[in-house]
Amino acid sequence: MIVSVSNIDVKAIDERGALHYFSTNRTGEFLLVYRKAGSISGQHYHTGKSPGKNPEEMLLVQGTLTMNWKNLKNNEIGTIEITAPSRVIIEPNIWHETIAITDIVFIELNSLVDGSEDTHRL
Repeated sequence: MIVSVSNIDVKAIDERGALHYFSTNRTGEFLLVYRKAGSISGQHYHTGKSPGKNPEEMLLVQGTLTMNWKNLKNNEIGTIEITAPSRVIIEPNIWHETIAITDIVFIELNSLVDGSEDTHRL
């Protein structure tokens, strides 16, 4: 698994909207991130030194994005389009960037400290 994308399960839908559910064993601070359509984020990789980035997990809760990635160990590259609601898992040593196709909202299951201790740019 380099970049894994899975749907966030639907529990119920009615005239008010939808209820989705997920579970995680992570605790502590998480990041709630808003990005405007056309914006580019990431353009980095993580070595896995920080537990919150080994692997990196995010929940795309609104919108659609394109994720470009490159495996730094074998130079394999890929692009994937992801639409909310989705759970995205990115393994260590995978350079990645996200391009917001629409306005997006996502939750990163890590803290700012996790990112600052284990974020590297090419």
